[in-house]
Amino acid sequence: MLNFPAILLLATVLVTLWTTYRSLRQPRFPGRGDFVAMQLAAVWWSTAAAIENIVPTPDAKVFWAEMAWFGIVPGPSFWALFIWSYIHGHLSPLWRPPPLAMGLVTGILALTNDSHGLLYVDTRPISAEPGAAIVYEHGLWFYLTTVYLYLFMVVAIAVTANGIVRAPRVYRSHYLGFLLVMAVPWIANISYITGNVTLFDFDPTPFGFLAMGCTFYWLITRRQLFDLVPVARGALLDAVPDPVLVTDAEGTVVEANRAARALAADGIVGQRLAATPLGDALGDRPPLAGEAPRVVALGTEGRYFEVKRETLHYADRRVGQLLLLRDITHLKRAEARLEETIRSLDAARLQAERLLAAEQSARRELHQFLGMAAHEFKTPLAIIDSAAQMMLLKAEQGAPDFIHRLRTIRSAVRRQVITIETCLADERLNNASFSLRLVPVDLEGLLFELVAEQMEDGAADGRDHRIELEIDRPERCGLAPDVLGDAELLDLCIRNLLSNAVKYSPKGSRVLIRARFPAGPGGLATVSVVDSGIGIPPDEIDLVFERYVRASNATASGSGVGLNIVRRIVQLHGGTVRAESELGKGSSFTIALPLAPRRSENGRPQPL
Repeated sequence: MLNFPAILLLATVLVTLWTTYRSLRQPRFPGRGDFVAMQLAAVWWSTAAAIENIVPTPDAKVFWAEMAWFGIVPGPSFWALFIWSYIHGHLSPLWRPPPLAMGLVTGILALTNDSHGLLYVDTRPISAEPGAAIVYEHGLWFYLTTVYLYLFMVVAIAVTANGIVRAPRVYRSHYLGFLLVMAVPWIANISYITGNVTLFDFDPTPFGFLAMGCTFYWLITRRQLFDLVPVARGALLDAVPDPVLVTDAEGTVVEANRAARALAADGIVGQRLAATPLGDALGDRPPLAGEAPRVVALGTEGRYFEVKRETLHYADRRVGQLLLLRDITHLKRAEARLEETIRSLDAARLQAERLLAAEQSARRELHQFLGMAAHEFKTPLAIIDSAAQMMLLKAEQGAPDFIHRLRTIRSAVRRQVITIETCLADERLNNASFSLRLVPVDLEGLLFELVAEQMEDGAADGRDHRIELEIDRPERCGLAPDVLGDAELLDLCIRNLLSNAVKYSPKGSRVLIRARFPAGPGGLATVSVVDSGIGIPPDEIDLVFERYVRASNATASGSGVGLNIVRRIVQLHGGTVRAESELGKGSSFTIALPLAPRRSENGRPQPL
């Protein structure tokens, strides 16, 4: 029949169900499923205990005591899982099945206890009165289950205590409430097991759930348990690295995050902002429209803050002000370093401009000197060559013994002239205002002339190279030139290639010049200079066209600019140059030049 203990237990069921309902109405929070499972287990246990108090017969009381085990075991287990999830935010789903399995096994063992006695060794009424409470003598499985549940409770207490120490202020009241929720049922259960303390001749543990429900009611309605908005708002405020202050309409500081409290030497919350060390620096005037945020220096470390103010309104009236102090110390220091760097760069730029102007002036003077010196050198060389040529004509008639010497003089003069022309061409090509002087160039005639000169020079210096010229072209029509180009540069280009071939080939060896012309209009004319000299190392073939680069196995002297001049001249004419070589067997240099449109004697275009 209905009695006072049963009424208390049923009230516990109602309070627990209300707590479960309120938790389900809250936004999802960590461990909500475990919390609901724990509450439902408590409802099951309290309901079974209430029915046990209502039914009159001993057998019915024992049956409902056995049914209670389906809620007794999962309750503390899921409570420990909830505590871990709520504080740490994550728990593997693999932890959920064991409490359910343990509860199911224990419940089955309880219902079949008559056959094995693992839970209750003996059960008997405390008196002969109808509806008297039952005394239970516990068996082995009861004590094993108790150890299992107490392990979960110890873990829950340890995790909660650690949370109280480490948690932000807004969480601490929640964790203290959790300890209270755990303490009441657990103390009641320990008293029952160890000292056989009872309440209304009954296990006092289910009655502890009423205190648990009241505690949860207070936490939910008064301390915003499971309401993450105020909790997250407070945690977020403390997580902001910059100082944040909130003042009311009278200018009193009502909230300050951790950074703001650290900035003020004394406690700032509760004081009027104007009376604090920050008041003079911050002022109270909001910035005008379009006005830049105010920058203030605060603290003893020379820190700079950009002050932003937001007026807080509620129900169309001003209720306070939010001040955000953005730490821009690093920006100020960076600006100072940047200004110092800019000043240094300006000084360096002015110095560089002065040095550049001096270098350009010196370079112009050097160019003028080199041009003047080259022309001065060419004048006596031309005189020497002219005199040697005149003397050679007379020597051929009356002094044959001087012919070889005079030819040697002319050969040496030509080599010096080539060197001077190469240097002058190098300067011309480096000049930004340089442009080609395009004229019709008879490429075939130029090759014949250069071969004749080189053979005369070879005979004069005793090297006696066999210079052969091969021309491969269709029969020409008219007298038009083959290439439209700069005659002096093309002459210098091919002369350098031929001079190198002779210079690096053994005496008496063969040097071949092969010229090929396309059969149709347009196309490219190619000139190859092939020697049988020392060759070029394979890894240096692409480098020999660089300025001042000579092959590592070079045996003759040179300026290192000849092949570089060749490449630049050919590229200026829209052509290409390539080198092929085999070490110890010789080299081949080939240039390709675009043909100019051919014209017949009457001036009309004529195909090749």
